Amino acid sequence: MSASTTTALDPDRVVKELEEVTRSVLFEERPFMQQFAQGLIPKEKLVPFATSYPFQVDQFKRFIAAVYANATPRDVRELMLENLWEEHGEGDDDRDHIQLVTRFARALGADIPDPFDVEPIPESRQWVDRILKLCMEEDFVVGLAALSYGIEARTWTMAFLGQIYRDQYGLSEHDLEFFFMHLEADEEHAGRAIEMIRKYCTTEELLERCKWGVREVLDATTAVAQGFERTVSS
Repeated sequence: MSASTTTALDPDRVVKELEEVTRSVLFEERPFMQQFAQGLIPKEKLVPFATSYPFQVDQFKRFIAAVYANATPRDVRELMLENLWEEHGEGDDDRDHIQLVTRFARALGADIPDPFDVEPIPESRQWVDRILKLCMEEDFVVGLAALSYGIEARTWTMAFLGQIYRDQYGLSEHDLEFFFMHLEADEEHAGRAIEMIRKYCTTEELLERCKWGVREVLDATTAVAQGFERTVSS
């Protein structure tokens, strides 16, 4: 698939409207998250979701690969390849992001003999199915916008979670490397991706699909947040 370039849009308008969508959903303001931020949720109650988290992290690689497969422009494919290589630990199995997030989960108390063989909560599996479908079936620029504005540009959420686990639950910076490493890496990835979105989101139709894609990712992530709450209260 390739993005149409028949009708030019103002790139600044594209960025502004996509930023408005991503900032319309703030998981940090949910009442449950406020309790979590104060350390009021017992640590052992956090373990079931932490056990599920490696599944989401590992499956994120498939989203990147789908955008790569749909992209005709070389610069987009190069960025996706670089991102995918980093997710796989740049050739070091111990640096694969699934291993980093598993380190966090085990430090929290999760029993994970094999991070590639965990049973995710239903909301995590649905998150993967919805976003993968989007990345496979939509124009590459829609998938790129969905991942960039729906996940990677939201570095404040990763910082928020990492700080809570460190300050309220006593996990070390080493245990939380997965969260804090994404602050710089995801900002860099999102910044480069946004430049490509400015370049290839060139029609009203594509802009509307991009905004829909970001909303779809945020809605799927909201469902995961509700699943987190459900596992804690069960």
